[in-house]
Amino acid sequence: MTAKAKALFLGLTLFLIITWALLLFYSQNWQDSVSLRTRQNTSLDREFPATSSIAELQKELPEVDFDFWYQYAQPDNYGINWTCAKYPDPLDLQLHNYYWQTFSNANVTFRLYAAYLDKREALNSSSGHGVVRILATANQSDNEFPSTHCQLWFLGHKQPIVTPISEYSSVWLKVWGLKPRLSYPHILSCPVPDTLPSNLAGSNPSTVSLTTQFCEHASNSLRVHYDTSNNKVTKGISSKAPGSSVNSSAFAEVKAPPLNFGVCLKAFDFPFEDISGRLIEWFELQRLLGATRIYGYVYQVHPQVQRTLAYYEHSGFLELRPLTMANGIPRLPHYLHLLLKNRLMVKRLNELIPYNDCFYRNMYRHDYVVNVDIDEVIMPMGELRNWQQLLAADGATTRSKCPQGHTSLCLIESIFPIRRSKVQELFMLQNTWRHRNHTKENVATKCFHNTRFSLTLHNHYTLKSLPNPCSRRFLSTQLAQMQHYKDKDTNETTLHPSKFIEDRSIWRFETDLRAAVKHVWKQL
Repeated sequence: MTAKAKALFLGLTLFLIITWALLLFYSQNWQDSVSLRTRQNTSLDREFPATSSIAELQKELPEVDFDFWYQYAQPDNYGINWTCAKYPDPLDLQLHNYYWQTFSNANVTFRLYAAYLDKREALNSSSGHGVVRILATANQSDNEFPSTHCQLWFLGHKQPIVTPISEYSSVWLKVWGLKPRLSYPHILSCPVPDTLPSNLAGSNPSTVSLTTQFCEHASNSLRVHYDTSNNKVTKGISSKAPGSSVNSSAFAEVKAPPLNFGVCLKAFDFPFEDISGRLIEWFELQRLLGATRIYGYVYQVHPQVQRTLAYYEHSGFLELRPLTMANGIPRLPHYLHLLLKNRLMVKRLNELIPYNDCFYRNMYRHDYVVNVDIDEVIMPMGELRNWQQLLAADGATTRSKCPQGHTSLCLIESIFPIRRSKVQELFMLQNTWRHRNHTKENVATKCFHNTRFSLTLHNHYTLKSLPNPCSRRFLSTQLAQMQHYKDKDTNETTLHPSKFIEDRSIWRFETDLRAAVKHVWKQL
């Protein structure tokens, strides 16, 4: 090798050494910088809100479990791995109109509202793990749905239990009409697998997310409701009611505790009208008839109505939840009120959300749940003074026809036209004339829904139930009727005996009702 070649070789070698050293130096600095930024970002991402802040977040978005995220899922990196099925950050959820979350799969758009764990005996599950039910809407009904995965998240278990949706139960029948661009309510069922990891023995899922693929990072997350801490469910039918024509021997061996009744209301939309008087009268009558608790939802109400609702909520007799519509319509008082008056199909579809949410949220609290409006009253007849006595009077018939109990016990409608409105008198006490003939069965009926069996609820009856040999049954009008106070007959000026009859059944409660209403007004 010549001297020139040696010099060139040494120079090239030196150049490569210097270049390698510089690359190493800058590479290390770059890695340190990235590591520092990562730690800084992680530190920021994992900034833990104050307990009071989490409580406020829960009030704003009650179906998102912020505590589960900040206490467990985030610090312990819940997920299969960094690239597969990570637990969704609440800040990445696809929120919709405040209380809904959006999930899209193929051509179907779901709006997810709430989730509940169903572990009722009628499921006949060998493992007893139950089924997670998700109340949602979809932009279709009666069509096939694309395959969807449920990610079930358990406390203390970092990886989700992934299971497919087994059933899409519509809460709307095709014969009622289908229109495009509407939101049709459904119950989506995610069965908890019979076989779970050993560390999950006796555990229940805390949250659930829906995905299109097994490893997909979800953009939705719902807490799974399973609160049995206030479980007051009692089974069986009580002792014979006073005045009942049922043979007392039929009840001699029945010593069940009192039945428990929950009353579910659709969302209040009274932004410009103060209905406090009628509302107080109706609430106090429900209490006299045996309602354990009332559950209501609110779109928008008059300030005085809000004050009345707050009183009952504070007393514990009412549980109240704010609500918006699944199709995204905002709570603009004038616009929403106008829409609900003029788009009846949209109104009817959205009414099914609070009815089914109320049922699933409270099915472990009550033996029966009743879906009614504030212009309706399930009135026991004769000497029967409450729902407890009513079902006791019907007990022998129920047991003879269906020992396990009917899915629903339904009441036939009796129309009371609204004709008088004296401010100084209680509304229902002054409207005592009704149609002589009752409405036909299955028309505008209302029912006691058996919480052991009902699966999907319509305003008037159970649409679908868990396995049970007995469907709904109508009680005799000699035992009870569903009194419906309606405006439609206001223009009729003659109470012709062939069409109308005076029915003063409610006056049996007159003394107690007046005293209860007076007491509430004093408190307000």
